[in-house]
Amino acid sequence: MIKLKYLVSFISGIIFISCASTNAQKLPKDIRVQTQKRIDNGYHLGTVIGIVDKTGTHYYGFGQMSLSDTNTPDENSFFEIASITKPFTTALLADLELKKEINIHDPIEIYLPVFKKVLANSTRKISLENLVTHTSGLPRNPSNTTTSDSNRYKDYSVDDLNEFLSSYKIDSKTSSYLYSNLAYLVLEHAIETKMKTSYESLINDRITTVLNMKDTHFVVPDKKRNRLVSGYRNGKQIDEVDLGKFPAMGGLKVTTKDMVRFLEAQLGMYPSNLDKALKLTHKERFSDGDKIMGLGWSILKRKESGKTIHYHKGGTNGFVSFAGFNLEDQIGVVVLVNGSRHFSDLGFKLLDPTYPLSQPQ
Repeated sequence: MIKLKYLVSFISGIIFISCASTNAQKLPKDIRVQTQKRIDNGYHLGTVIGIVDKTGTHYYGFGQMSLSDTNTPDENSFFEIASITKPFTTALLADLELKKEINIHDPIEIYLPVFKKVLANSTRKISLENLVTHTSGLPRNPSNTTTSDSNRYKDYSVDDLNEFLSSYKIDSKTSSYLYSNLAYLVLEHAIETKMKTSYESLINDRITTVLNMKDTHFVVPDKKRNRLVSGYRNGKQIDEVDLGKFPAMGGLKVTTKDMVRFLEAQLGMYPSNLDKALKLTHKERFSDGDKIMGLGWSILKRKESGKTIHYHKGGTNGFVSFAGFNLEDQIGVVVLVNGSRHFSDLGFKLLDPTYPLSQPQ
């Protein structure tokens, strides 16, 4: 029965590939084989890959929507993209910077006076830019959430955030890289305090509406929920993530088609009044050995090929995701998965054929 399910999955994926692209062989064989193998081995339930390059856009679907819905997800299916929300947040920050509504080099305490307590033991000046490059010194997550899972922020309040910041002390004297979801909570709170409006409204008005991304939501509307892919992990279906009042670090649910549009904008293929802001996010802001950061984007410089890749990865309990682009080669890649582990190499490989694929058992 299990083998039959995977056979149906494989066939439906092939059908969708043929329908979604005028050239099914556009997707390299090793990518197709590995994508299906990871579904067969239970790491993933479904996968959609989107590619935009000089030849146009191409979409490839594999697997199924949920344990009960064996339809293959496509470019119009909604996935949680988790931390790939962060480049949307930094695009907003860059737009605010260009319009002189916020200065990303300002010390955080200008916007949030409570941050003075965080710096009580440090001589560092920590700016909004430090927050989005993960060089603020803040930990990955605050210690005063009630759970440690993907829904840890479901009931987390501004008072909870201020309580944590009032007691946390940064001792470091210099900037170093430490990935921090908490930093984006602080940034979101700072932006809302300065702009006197919600972060969600700002993202809608200044980013998704401008780029005509009609299938990008923090909460998928009822009329679209039949297109929402179910989370999957270790053979079980996973409920949607709920980040409560702080979605800036990972709350978006997006279709592959809209994510490709976001990458088209990064590549200059979809001109808009966000062009200058998006270019600001590409600029190198921090470098420490192999770790290079733009605004929200990690930057990978491949010695093997000489290619430079801007990218971000995301993950919740039931989803993993990858988005990346190569400005010089004018190619962008999205990989959206309901599952866990073994996903980003597919995206890197499509952007740079010299990148090795992992071989999950």
